[in-house]
Parts: sequence; C-alpha cells; structure tokens
Amino acid sequence: MEAKDTALDAQDLEVCEVVSVEPVAEASVKTLAEAVPGVAVAVDTGVGAGSEISPQQDYPPHEEVPPHRNGKLKHVIECMLFVSSEPLTAGQIAQTLDLETGRVEDALAALEDDLDCGHGLQLMRVAGAYQICTRPEFGNYCEMILQPSKKKLSKAALETLAVVAYRQPCTMPEIEAVRGVSVDGVIKTLTERGLVKEAGRKQAPGRPILYATTEEFLEYFGLNNISELPDIDMLAVEEVKALEAERDQHLAGAGPQASSEESEPAEPAAV
Repeated sequence: MEAKDTALDAQDLEVCEVVSVEPVAEASVKTLAEAVPGVAVAVDTGVGAGSEISPQQDYPPHEEVPPHRNGKLKHVIECMLFVSSEPLTAGQIAQTLDLETGRVEDALAALEDDLDCGHGLQLMRVAGAYQICTRPEFGNYCEMILQPSKKKLSKAALETLAVVAYRQPCTMPEIEAVRGVSVDGVIKTLTERGLVKEAGRKQAPGRPILYATTEEFLEYFGLNNISELPDIDMLAVEEVKALEAERDQHLAGAGPQASSEESEPAEPAAV
C-alpha cells in the first residue's frame, strides 16, 4: 500500500512538473489563492522570480503617499485650476495642499511650460492669480458648442468703462464731461456686472462718489493688472486714423461731383 502511494505521489509530482512548464494566467492563480486562504502562490510577473503575493494584497497596491507629495504636484494643480470657476493664487493652492508657496510656484512654472508645448489650453495670470484658459486662436471652435455666459457690453458701456479704467478713480460728472452724455444708467449696469465699484468719495463740494475698476474687470479683459492696459495715446492715434479712413472712404463713394460741391461755395441765387 505504501509502495502504491509512493508511486502515485511520484506520478502526481511528475504531472505537476509538466504542467508547470505551461504559462499560468495571473488571474487564475489569484483566484486559486483566494480559494485557499493562507497559501502564498509564486507568480511570474516579470518583476522577479519567486515573488510572493499575499491573497490579502490589493491590486494595484494602495498609494499611501498623496499624489501632490509623490511627484505629481503639477498634475494636481492642473486639475484644481481646471475645475475652479475663479482664478487661484499660489497662496490659495499652497494653503489647500498644506505646502510651501515656493513649491507651488515652481510647479506652476513647470505646468506653464508644458501647456506652451502644443496645447490648446494655456496658463494665464489674472489679477495676481492663475487660471487655465483656451488659446485665443481656438476661441471660434469653443463658440461652436458653447453659449456665451455673459452678454457682450454695449458700445456706451465700453466707452464708459474705458474712461473709468484710464482715469480711475473718477466721479460721474468727470466721466460725463469726457463722454458728453449722461452715464447714470451705464454706471449702474457696470456696477451690477461687477466691472466697476465705488472707491470712496472725492474731497470736493458735494463729495461725489469715486468709481474704479474691479478684479472682475481684469478677468473679463484677460489682464494681470491695470498697467497692462494699452497706451491711451496709441489708442487715440489709431482712432484718428480710423476716422480719417472712414472719411476718405465716404468721399470716394460720393464721387467727384460731391467733392467739388464740398470744396466750392454755392453761388448766390439770382435776384
């Protein structure tokens, strides 16, 4: 009886040795290990022979170190900026992640370099903070599927806003003196839109309210600070050139007869 058992064990061992030559699916081995608790099964994962995998170990292994402390800070910040509806400062990000501001600034610089290498998105600095935006050259494609969330400003609103931006802080009478019309309603609209705010009162008779632009104004026009506004002298030159071009086009369309009529005074009527 013992001889037969020994022979059977030898046959089983021989069969096991033959079967072990064939590759075994990792999933099957794991299933087998789970079926027999406490048994460690050797699996050839390509990492190293004889590696033991405990049936209680999760796949993939749980990361105990948070991503923002595990070499993935740049990617974490990218996700935070992507989902944020408002620009975030380096200090806000650092406080949220409990990191030094310097590390966050380094990661932001690396993220900016990455996005500058052929991406449709870009990292912009807005009012001292950071925001991920689409590149201007691809804006028309975004408009194909998105409805503008904000109404466009009227010409009157833009002109009034320009006066406030370049002369701030300024009073309503000062704005009206430049524009030549009443701006009471326009100022109210700009204030409701958050583009203009009250900035105290002027030390003058009646103490009129002073108006200035807001951080939302900078965000609306993609500016980091007021100093990035175009030179007003250059704008004046361009406006004069545009008016001259419009006048020349009007004269050209009127023909030579209209030109002569404008250049020669009308003859007095015969009595």
